[in-house]
Amino acid sequence: MLKRLDCGKYIVIMDRGYDGFNMVENCNRLSNCYYIIRTKVGKFGGIREIANLPDKECDVEMTFRVTTSNHYYSQHRYTDESNLHLVNHRKKHYKQVLSKNTKDQRWDFEQFVNIKCRVVKLRINNAETGMEEWEVLLTNLNRFEFPISRMKEMYHKRWDIETSFRELKYALGGINFHSKKDDFIKMELFAHFIMFNTVSRSIACVSVLQTNHKYPYAIDFKMAYLIVRKYYRLHNNEPPDMMLIEMLAYTVTVRAGRSDKRNMKPKSAVWFVYRVA
Repeated sequence: MLKRLDCGKYIVIMDRGYDGFNMVENCNRLSNCYYIIRTKVGKFGGIREIANLPDKECDVEMTFRVTTSNHYYSQHRYTDESNLHLVNHRKKHYKQVLSKNTKDQRWDFEQFVNIKCRVVKLRINNAETGMEEWEVLLTNLNRFEFPISRMKEMYHKRWDIETSFRELKYALGGINFHSKKDDFIKMELFAHFIMFNTVSRSIACVSVLQTNHKYPYAIDFKMAYLIVRKYYRLHNNEPPDMMLIEMLAYTVTVRAGRSDKRNMKPKSAVWFVYRVA
């Protein structure tokens, strides 16, 4: 997707689900692409050099030597090449005879590649425990234009995506499905996406009057969704302005810095007569 973008220089911000040598090198080889990718900090699942960084804020340039050769890696991993990393990528003519359980990482480049990037280690506070935690970002942005303080602000801009996921999953019921087949589940997801975009666009057209209150106010997304759904279900000839006026009656306070513990548990399909949203 990044290779097809034709919009001049841009900055893409990704979370820990996208960290990996293949993604970093793909971004490095795009002339107009600047990236900020959060990576794992600990020794389990994280990059060795990053896990050995001191417990303080730092900004360093690192080079990772990556290979797909298992033989070369086993011969040189304990030598002077301490920055050597192995990508378990199988060639195409081997994939037909491999087991489905064989680990295969994507790799789009040569057998030996030196990957260079800037590593920024930041201190953050955990809202649940109150303890200090560390966050590590991989980037190719200029150190002088984007110092550590600005890198914190840049990555924080991604938080709007997380709030969008929250509304999509809980307000619109996207966490539950009525179907069991993959194609039908995709249809439900696309329907949720269309409704989410419709509600978000409607809320953007409403201006909430901000008075001298302690907290700012915003339109309640859940109630806005119910209003939009009612408007399309009735099929009446009322102008959309009436729908926007009705949304103004449902506002919520915006309290910055609030957080709740995630309650993660498996979900199964629900009956069509049961409406989750």
